[in-house]
Amino acid sequence: MHGTTWLTWSELETTDWQETEASGTRTRASAAGIDTHWGPVWKVMRILSEIHGAENVRLVAWFH
Repeated sequence: MHGTTWLTWSELETTDWQETEASGTRTRASAAGIDTHWGPVWKVMRILSEIHGAENVRLVAWFH
């Protein structure tokens, strides 16, 4: 499988971090919240959104 996906800071701000995956045992916060290895990414995105606006900051990922 390959492709791309992206997420803007404004979308990330509305994320329900307490929602769980299908088994109901792991929340989004525990998988990718501010206290995980993703924390620095979210901090940089927040700072950039303060400068450029939430709709103008996005994280792009591609899979190969």
